[in-house]
Amino acid sequence: MRHDAPKDGDSVATDTDPFLTATEAARRLRISRSTVYNLVSAGALRSHRMGQGKVRPRGLRIPASAVDEYLRNSQTPTADAA
Repeated sequence: MRHDAPKDGDSVATDTDPFLTATEAARRLRISRSTVYNLVSAGALRSHRMGQGKVRPRGLRIPASAVDEYLRNSQTPTADAA
C-alpha cells in the first residue's frame, strides 16, 4: 500500500484541529452517539474512517473543526424582538 503526502488544499487534521471520537463529538454536541453516526452517514458531519468494524466503523474520527462547522450551519435565525 502506498501513502502519498497530502497535496495543498487537502483536508487533513493538524495539531490545531484534533480528531474526535464519536463519543467526544456527541458530548460536544450534547447528542447521543448514534445521532453522531446518523449525521455522518447523512453527510451532515464530516468524518474520516480510520478502520472498519462489522457493526459500526470503530475507527471513525471527526475533526473538531467539523463539529464547529456543523454548529455554525445549524443555527436558526433569531426572531426580531418586538
